[in-house]
Amino acid sequence: MTDNIYCDVAIVGAGPAGIGAAVALDKAGIKDVVVFEREPRAGGIPRHIHHPTFGLLVFKRPMAGPRFIEKILARCQDVRFEFETSVMGIKPDGVLEIVGPEGIKTVRARHIILATGAREKPRHPRLVSGLRPQGIMTTGTLQKLVYGENLTPFERPVIVGSELVSFSALATLRSAGAKAVAMIEQNPRITAYRPAIGFSALMGTPIHYNSKIVDIGGKDQVEFVSLDGPKGKRRIDCDGVIFSGDFVGETALTRTSHLANDGVSQLPLVDANWVSSDENISVIGNCVHPADMGDQCYLEGLEAGAHVGEKLGETSGANKGAFISISHDTRIKMLAPGALRMKSGQSVRLDISLHVLSPFTGRIVVLQDGEVIYKEYQRCQPARRIVLRGVKFQQAGFEQESSPLPVIEVKLG
Repeated sequence: MTDNIYCDVAIVGAGPAGIGAAVALDKAGIKDVVVFEREPRAGGIPRHIHHPTFGLLVFKRPMAGPRFIEKILARCQDVRFEFETSVMGIKPDGVLEIVGPEGIKTVRARHIILATGAREKPRHPRLVSGLRPQGIMTTGTLQKLVYGENLTPFERPVIVGSELVSFSALATLRSAGAKAVAMIEQNPRITAYRPAIGFSALMGTPIHYNSKIVDIGGKDQVEFVSLDGPKGKRRIDCDGVIFSGDFVGETALTRTSHLANDGVSQLPLVDANWVSSDENISVIGNCVHPADMGDQCYLEGLEAGAHVGEKLGETSGANKGAFISISHDTRIKMLAPGALRMKSGQSVRLDISLHVLSPFTGRIVVLQDGEVIYKEYQRCQPARRIVLRGVKFQQAGFEQESSPLPVIEVKLG
């Protein structure tokens, strides 16, 4: 290898979204595609999930994460993967700075696709006080230890959160011969769909609602947690704490780059085709909207990769329009897409999905230059995707470079 790598498309991240993009590009005849992955193997989070929660959307049958990854990788056998390689920076004109087994390299690509995924929020960003004993981790770490290293880090932990991934932690503990003594949920109902309550009951794990961990005790190993709940403070004896869910996008690359980011969530802004403010860079998957399941991310990668394949096949280089960000109030966690591309005098219709930070029931309003263009009543729960369908953005004149772009806002009424 030389100090420079030249390719048609550079994909950053070999999880389901990145693999999906590689499959679509290979199918489109774009052969010079390189996928850069910091781990020693492809697969991302699903590689460590051994219960059958994958495959229904893609293969019409359930399967474990490793099998799902094996089957989608088989669809892009001619694509080149560079493992144990980290991207240090993104620059305009399709430039990446990477570091891998052979040192620092510069990648020059016609198009870049970022598929860096998401991670669970660990203890410290959740502002949980106490000592630092062993036995505090996220669900992802638990799954790596149990399925990757055949270890059982504890026997009776508590789980913080009640998202789908929280119940995945219950299943992982069961396979390791351990049992959670409690699930802790700060809201009056679980974040996952209600039938999941039956699984926790089957596992003999009670759910403590309207409760929050305020302290973790133990010198060498976790010994207990202190809860603040409806009946005041109480202690639960345990030997571990699993912080589950509350996913955040892996956005270190985009936040330190020239790409436009959302002012509230700091997630990268993309249009309906997953193209960022730089038309040579796409951002897909859970980096943009943490956190969807592997099937959904793979299917999104297919669509985004197909769009890039079409783009690279164009010869006209026509102007795609102005990149207009969509702002939102602080009760909304994220929007996807968070921007639209629109030419002067053009009207655009698209679906917008969003997640809220806390339960909300009422009207969601979209405004363009202060005028209501969409209004709909919705019941919203955190970690549930709400879709605003067919939002029509009106024609606006901004032919001159100095003309202001339309101001678009999404608000909870």
